[in-house]
Amino acid sequence: MRAERLLSIMLLLRDRSTVSARELADRMEVSTRTVLRDIESLSAAGVPVYAERGRNGGFALLEGFRADVSALTDHEAQVLFAYTGLDTLSDLGLGREIRQTLEKLASTASDDAFERARDLRDVVHIDRRRWFVDPDDSRQLPTLRLAAIRRRRVRLTYRGAADDRARQRTVDPWGLVENGGRWYLVARHRGEVKTFRVGRVERAVVLDSGFERPDDFDIGAEWERLRSRLERPTGDGVTVDVRCARAHERRFRRVCQPLLESGTRIETLDTDDADAVRLRCTFRVRRGALGVLLAFSPDVEVAAPADVRDEMLQTARAAVATYGVWV
Repeated sequence: MRAERLLSIMLLLRDRSTVSARELADRMEVSTRTVLRDIESLSAAGVPVYAERGRNGGFALLEGFRADVSALTDHEAQVLFAYTGLDTLSDLGLGREIRQTLEKLASTASDDAFERARDLRDVVHIDRRRWFVDPDDSRQLPTLRLAAIRRRRVRLTYRGAADDRARQRTVDPWGLVENGGRWYLVARHRGEVKTFRVGRVERAVVLDSGFERPDDFDIGAEWERLRSRLERPTGDGVTVDVRCARAHERRFRRVCQPLLESGTRIETLDTDDADAVRLRCTFRVRRGALGVLLAFSPDVEVAAPADVRDEMLQTARAAVATYGVWV
């Protein structure tokens, strides 16, 4: 702990021209007397720390000093010190550890590398939150991380998307994946490898019993397999040609894109019409296509196939029969 504190003090002194003993004590969460002993230890170890007297005085490092125990390039330093998305590791309960690691490495970087890293940090900000979506509850992540590392079974209190209430599941936690700002647990449950959204885990209790994981297990490869299975066409998809009013084309494309078959985009068929454009969309799920197409009526009209037009008409009639009594 004291070695980590000494390195942190070196980093602060390097980053600032002068730092008072009181500020160092507050940052290190120790007493001023402890800071003074640390300064003496740094001096005894050959670190050129000196005191500046006066109202704005404090401690400073001799200009140009660096501990030459690493040879980080400018790009390496930028990656290490300017990366601001450390909330990923903080979610896992490792925020303090990664901060201390960066502080240790920062104290060994060249002045040029350190300055370039600071320049990058000033122009880059990482926000993993999705638009219009509340952040997931990630309080169970540190528990799940340790269980996966130690290969201990976990009893989850979990509420799935289709569950009316939380239910208990005993799983073998194989690994964790962060995707688009959300964490997922890859775990074996009743002989099948599944994904569990960590934000839906209300409680996680690590059990004494262990589990075996395949020797060739690769969390990245397993995630890709699970993701491909989820995104694979179900046979219930549909391709439709539509006539879309030009004033609504941009919004229609934006709303439809998440519903399309993986790897596809809306195709433009014809732009000769001054008022509308003809588009082709391949949706993953037929009912999802019907819903969005009905929602855009009459600004978007299905031209083909005929069976989709017929189904939309029947759905619209059923909606009128259900809600027409309120009119």
